[in-house]
Amino acid sequence: MSPLHTFVQVAVARANEYQKCSPEQALTYACEDIVDNELGSRNFSSHHIEQWLQHVCTREDIELPQVVVGRATRTSLASVDIESHTICFRGKVTTAATALHEVAHVIVGADSHGVLFRDELVRLSRAHISVEYAALLHGVYQGVGLEMSPWPASASQR
Repeated sequence: MSPLHTFVQVAVARANEYQKCSPEQALTYACEDIVDNELGSRNFSSHHIEQWLQHVCTREDIELPQVVVGRATRTSLASVDIESHTICFRGKVTTAATALHEVAHVIVGADSHGVLFRDELVRLSRAHISVEYAALLHGVYQGVGLEMSPWPASASQR
């Protein structure tokens, strides 16, 4: 059994933990959890996340969303309000992966976790975390049956 197959199996099982989500959203979250647990991404204190996001948004040629840091909750690491162009991070530390998840929502302009969102998150991960991270995320998304554009599309530049 390949390592990718193992990650896919774990992601499918883990999706059951997201009972209040649609099946697509649950699988998306589970895949992201598996990849971040395996490869990790940089941690930012609540004081430094906005500075890093400014760098990301400048490279992506998008307006920096308003950043709000709130109390940690058990149900959500972060959220985005598309209408007010605001990202809310919960707790004292946020990972690059969590921040890019919310930026992907901003870029796509939707709260959903469909193929456009996943494609954008893989592209952002490739540009701002690592090619290895993005490749594993893409592979696990595909492995669980989520629709994805071909891998080379994630290297496209804006």
